[in-house]
Amino acid sequence: MNNAYEIPNLRFSLPAGADIPRRRFVSVNSSGEGVIATAAGSAIGVSMNQAADGEVLEIADGIVMVEAGGAITAGAGIEVGADGKAVTNTGGIGIGIALTGAASAGSIVAVKMLNTSATNGVDAPLVQTFVYTAADLDAGADLADTPIGYVAADGEIINVAIISTGSAVGIDADNTSAFVLKVGTTSKATATFDDANAFPAAGVAEAGTLAEDATVAAGDVLLLNVTNGANANLPVFMVQVVIALD
Repeated sequence: MNNAYEIPNLRFSLPAGADIPRRRFVSVNSSGEGVIATAAGSAIGVSMNQAADGEVLEIADGIVMVEAGGAITAGAGIEVGADGKAVTNTGGIGIGIALTGAASAGSIVAVKMLNTSATNGVDAPLVQTFVYTAADLDAGADLADTPIGYVAADGEIINVAIISTGSAVGIDADNTSAFVLKVGTTSKATATFDDANAFPAAGVAEAGTLAEDATVAAGDVLLLNVTNGANANLPVFMVQVVIALD
């Protein structure tokens, strides 16, 4: 009897770009959101939780458990099948090796994810992720050029998300909450909450708008600015920044 344990290597999170079931291969879309990986395409990891569109999607690589899309033999190469399920590699990008077999579709198979395939794979993206948790600010309190991370190498910001842990009050047309992520004096991403764009509810993430030039350089320090109207009272929140390194 074959047994395998789930041993996630890197764990990270992205806002879900659609409803994502648990234990499916996922990739990242052009908005920096986690989505079901395309059949025969690449994948950045496996969904560790079930997430609705806009919620926080936990992702892992390493040795992961994935729902099979058909029968799989232990030791077989794995590619992405329909709906992000694991299937035997027959021509798509090889993204892993099956450590256990699957008798049929719907079974759970242990897969060792690989960055490359010996025959037709491509390099997986190397990313750096920052997660900054703010204190519970008083109404009208701001953050000014607060350092939240040091960039390890040249790259480009691919996602900035604000993740709420509670309910904001007092935000309206006259009391906005404006987020700006900067390097020095240069804006790299923004998000503004007002009467037309509500602050996310507890457990929900909202992606910021990236600047046209979202590149960063090794040694850059990311600075977070939050400017609140007098009555704008934010809950404890997190800001997550994902950088694709060159």
